[in-house]
Amino acid sequence: MYGLINQAVKEMICAHGGEALWSTVRQAAHIPNDDWDSLEPYPDSATFALVEAASQQMGLPQSEILRRFGRHWILFTAHHGYGEIMDMFGQDLRSCLKNLNRMHGHMGVMMPHLRPPRFVVDELSADHLIVHYYSQRKGLGEFVIGLLEGLAEKYGERIALRHLPRVEGSDHDEFEVSFLPA
Repeated sequence: MYGLINQAVKEMICAHGGEALWSTVRQAAHIPNDDWDSLEPYPDSATFALVEAASQQMGLPQSEILRRFGRHWILFTAHHGYGEIMDMFGQDLRSCLKNLNRMHGHMGVMMPHLRPPRFVVDELSADHLIVHYYSQRKGLGEFVIGLLEGLAEKYGERIALRHLPRVEGSDHDEFEVSFLPA
């Protein structure tokens, strides 16, 4: 994963418990330093180690850390120069979701080692859709829930989410999104 992701993990942890908590998490994850270059790739194992250590040090399940990080990621990227890019690909949650693959393709120009997930959106009705999430990385369903919650907040929309049980043999996760009245 790119350094930008690890920077966002650090910011989220510091917001929760300051530099002292971050130092403890970093040490528990066996990360010797935190001077990541935003646009350089780093091993996924470092990011997953940070999530595991944050879970232990904060006394929260890893699923909750991932969900919180998904929400934080939306705010972090919007405040670190990527908000305008997000805005180019959607003026509301529905259009943003439909354009996530295009946005990731655009990001790939700046990040040639990017291995983004792929999203497919099935519209079931005007207020109900299914988001299909395909990724080489396993176990990020709660992160995607956080992302969807963060995007809904960004666009000022109210939603109900449900991570659908994975069907045996399936190669992706599915999320049911219901738009709620304002």
